Amino acid sequence: MKLTLVRLTAYGLDFIMLALVLVGLQLAAYHLTGGFPFDRLVKGYQIECWVLATMSFPVWLYFIVSEYFFGATLGKKLLRLSVTRRDGERISFIQAAGRTCLKLLPWELTHLIVLVPDPWWNVPEPPYPALVLIPNGMILLYIVFLLLNRGKRALHDIPAGTFVRHR
Repeated sequence: MKLTLVRLTAYGLDFIMLALVLVGLQLAAYHLTGGFPFDRLVKGYQIECWVLATMSFPVWLYFIVSEYFFGATLGKKLLRLSVTRRDGERISFIQAAGRTCLKLLPWELTHLIVLVPDPWWNVPEPPYPALVLIPNGMILLYIVFLLLNRGKRALHDIPAGTFVRHR
């Protein structure tokens, strides 16, 4: 249970840090440009492309680069965790990319569901609001799997062949 809480805390720290930086950059862009791009993006695919380029891609890059080159994100480093292969060695770029894609899949599905074809805030009633249960269910499944494995492996660690260890 302890490793599970430490892993979830590390992820929470990473999330908070990334949100502060990326939302800060979004607000700076908004104020420095007098509203761009938020005053021009109205179609769902436009907003989704902006989110992918300015939020999702930097987050993917952060996790992939941190875990491939340094063996841990800042949150994991603070809590003395590292991502390794079974033999304790550094993970490959493919492993880092694979685990990141699987870990962040629920967030990306949420963006697609809420933004495409039309952003939910631009329509009187979203076409399929129940679809948002899919990524939420995935997140719940990820947490339950992590709890059942006592924090040793999360669902995204299995196909990637990775382990998170406490140093």
